[in-house]
Amino acid sequence: MRDYLKEARLSLGMTQEDVAKHIGISANYYCSIEKGERQRDMNASILIALSEVLRIPISDMLNAERMLSQKIQ
Repeated sequence: MRDYLKEARLSLGMTQEDVAKHIGISANYYCSIEKGERQRDMNASILIALSEVLRIPISDMLNAERMLSQKIQ
């Protein structure tokens, strides 16, 4: 689970549908990203879009993703 995405989204008062609409994907697909079921190795375009919408520095997102991948292994 990508709690850092959920926390950032909620702190901005956004729904999953709001985020999805801003980055041009379906709400279901975004939900799967947040749960860690999709984009396990998040591609650059999704990473950049989420960084902009959720106001998370890319370096912070990369660090969070690195930590998640270490937990999975």
